[in-house]
Amino acid sequence: MKKRPKNKHKTKLKGAEASKSAPVVQVATQLGVHRSGVYRWRKHAKALEANKKAGNKYYVSTSAHDALRVRYPVLEKQLLDYVVEMRKNRKLCRSLRQAPY
Repeated sequence: MKKRPKNKHKTKLKGAEASKSAPVVQVATQLGVHRSGVYRWRKHAKALEANKKAGNKYYVSTSAHDALRVRYPVLEKQLLDYVVEMRKNRKLCRSLRQAPY
C-alpha cells in the first residue's frame, strides 16, 4: 500500500526555493515540517521540478522495497501449501496443549 504524501510537489518546490534565501529552520516552521525534510526537498529539487505535473502522486524507488520481495518463491509456495494442508486436516496438527507421545 502506498503512503499518501502530506505535501504536494508545489509545496516542496516552494520550500526548496524559500530555503535558499531564508534560514531552513524558519522555512520548516512556516511549512509545518522538520528541517530535514526541507534539506531533502532542496536535494531533490530537480526531480521535483521534472515531476511537477504529477501533482500529488507518490513514487517509491524500487530499491526501498527490495527487502520485502520473496527471495525463494519455491520455498514460500511449499510453506504455503503446507499451512493450507494443515488447516484442512486439523487432526494432523500438533499443538502445545496436546500430550506428548
